[in-house]
Amino acid sequence: MDTDSPQLTTDSHLPLQKPLTMEKPTLHPDSRRPWIGPFLFLNVLMFLVFSNIAIFYLYPIYLQAIGSSKTTIGWVMGLMPISTVVSRPYMGKLVARRGEQWVILLGLTILFFTTLAYHGLQQVGWPMLLVRVSHGVGFSAFISASYTAVAQWVPARRRGQAYSYIGATILAAVALMPLAGEHLVRGFGYPALFNGAAATVLLAAILTFTPATSRAVATSTYEGSVLYGPLLRRRSICLLLLAILLFVQGHATVLNFVALQADRLGLPPGYYFAVAASLAFILRLVAASFIDRYGKKRFMKVSYVSFGIGICSIPLISYPPAFYASAFFYGTGLAFLFPAAVALAADQAKKPEELPGMMSLATAVFDLGFISGSVISGWFADLFSLDILFFAVGALSFVGLVLMYSPIEEAPTS
Repeated sequence: MDTDSPQLTTDSHLPLQKPLTMEKPTLHPDSRRPWIGPFLFLNVLMFLVFSNIAIFYLYPIYLQAIGSSKTTIGWVMGLMPISTVVSRPYMGKLVARRGEQWVILLGLTILFFTTLAYHGLQQVGWPMLLVRVSHGVGFSAFISASYTAVAQWVPARRRGQAYSYIGATILAAVALMPLAGEHLVRGFGYPALFNGAAATVLLAAILTFTPATSRAVATSTYEGSVLYGPLLRRRSICLLLLAILLFVQGHATVLNFVALQADRLGLPPGYYFAVAASLAFILRLVAASFIDRYGKKRFMKVSYVSFGIGICSIPLISYPPAFYASAFFYGTGLAFLFPAAVALAADQAKKPEELPGMMSLATAVFDLGFISGSVISGWFADLFSLDILFFAVGALSFVGLVLMYSPIEEAPTS
């Protein structure tokens, strides 16, 4: 989600009806591990919620089936991340005011009823647009609260490892659920797809309400309200947010356009990302602790170089050695940039009360990068070419490398 990064202490054995409160920040010592149970539980919720999101990667096929143009599909799909970005600052304030558990349940409730609402949408219109906006708001609530919870529970010296495991969980959901969704559509049609997506968040809500697990997200309270102005006036935070945006811009560009590049070169469209994502998944599991041991910024410096080389070499993937070298460098950079960047964002909070705002800012920039990675990169590819797009976006990663030498604050390594 150390003396420079004070943590709230959460007792995972407190009953739900007696939420933890804290009036004075206390350190969360590494020797005690009450955070492990809640963290594992939250990973289960992450998998279920990102399963819901990943299933809707197939929604463009449904939109095309009902006669929507590619431009219309782009706007309909883009409304969800746009609403996520716009609502994220408010969600940070809501987490500070009501606590993580309340906002997690709010997000799951919105996601469940919104997913069911897809059943009645037979044409593009205001009802569909409102459903997409609502979907983004529910996802925004869950992400704000869950990322804040991890930053609060996990000691600063273990955050890189924690977010690596979360990243692996997200990759697993994103890799598996579209395939499962395809089988649902082939066997039972699109209503089964929407029911399956709703079932994932319903299960997450049920798990959150059960006595055995609800104590894992016992609510914490924060003094004061979230103020984004003071956070954005810190040079360290602004430089880190820019570095995150450059990373996500590159990642989103690959997600959106590497299949087109592969198809143009006569290669299987999904193979490149499958190889790179599989490598990233393995590295996040087996090398997670190295981020905290050797330093987040140090890992990000190396990862930006690897990430940039991987993207710049995508125009050459028609040659087998270049294909696997590119996937290796891109996958290696992807493996470590996400967890290190999120953990470094949590380090920027000088007191627990700043965590909701800081994590909301960081995750909003992630969402913003996914929007720009589709819209701006698409415009750039139309203006020039896919080859030039990958060269340009890969070069931006080296700007991220330069930013890692700037005065971005970091908690001490373990």
